[in-house]
Amino acid sequence: MKKAIIDLRSDTVTKPSPQMWEMIKTMTNDQLGDDVYQEDPTVNALEEKSAKIFEKEAALLCTSGTQANLLSLLAQTTPGDEVLFETRSHMALYEVGSASRIAGLSPWLYQSNHGIPDVEALKKLIRDREDIHQPPTTLIAIENTHNWYGGKTITPETLKLLREFSDAHFLKFHMDGARIFNAALALNRPITDFSQYIDSLMFCFSKGLSCPIGSMLVGSRKFISKARKFRKMLGGGMRQAGIIAIFGLVALEKPWIDRLKEDHTNAQLLARLLNEQQDLFQVEIPDTNILLVNFPRKTPMSQIMNQLAENGVLALNIDNQIRFVTHYGINSEDVIKVSHIISDIIQTL
Repeated sequence: MKKAIIDLRSDTVTKPSPQMWEMIKTMTNDQLGDDVYQEDPTVNALEEKSAKIFEKEAALLCTSGTQANLLSLLAQTTPGDEVLFETRSHMALYEVGSASRIAGLSPWLYQSNHGIPDVEALKKLIRDREDIHQPPTTLIAIENTHNWYGGKTITPETLKLLREFSDAHFLKFHMDGARIFNAALALNRPITDFSQYIDSLMFCFSKGLSCPIGSMLVGSRKFISKARKFRKMLGGGMRQAGIIAIFGLVALEKPWIDRLKEDHTNAQLLARLLNEQQDLFQVEIPDTNILLVNFPRKTPMSQIMNQLAENGVLALNIDNQIRFVTHYGINSEDVIKVSHIISDIIQTL
């Protein structure tokens, strides 16, 4: 019998919910149109709903978070500008250098405390716009929650300080908010407590919200108008995209967003179980749904990863860390099983 797979590599492996499938089963051609002409009623409804949730003027459906992040740069900067990225952020490390190759920008990386910027340190990075030798600094980007630091959240209070910093230095302020709903739920704060300080924000449908494809970019009407043109330039002008957007309309309902709390609970459960069952490592209780397990430097990571896979557990090995991401489709029984499998593996090392 084929071994059941518990896939904890990412929340991108999620599948649509029964409610999403029911919606698409009842869809008719009247709900579709050409989105390049902004004539798809389902896409329009999703964009309007997204803008309303974040209290922004407009929104734009994109094929991915990477595309949406790039559009935010293209629409708010000029080639040759310098932009500030956190050292381990997705935009700095995992978007194929698009900021430089496509947007023509010069990334300037800043250090942080587990993804949380130090405003005083940032002030030292701003270039002198009058100096002919230096590119002007025109945008700062943050990631919330922060993937590399185990789903760490950036509070609205910190965002307020970053807004003040951005205004003082004439910077646009972009948030890679792929998992921003996780952040809001973890801190028990309204989503607008975060979005009020941001010029542009991207969030993903295809991660914890369990949709098969898509991300959304929100901001001012002027910004979204420019981003829409750049989306077309990048080949992102989809036609009857309502077939994608219909999933998002379900995902943005409050019960489905609130369901993300289950993922947080399961990630925290796994952390506690691992700390109880072995002493090779200590695991920090995560804020959200991403758990990083740090191993000593000489640990045979490839052996551990192979044994996990042989026991039906998929995860990611990142520089002597194993990343486990809980999501829709993973329950507490799965988490308990994974903790026992890891404990058994550790005893064989």
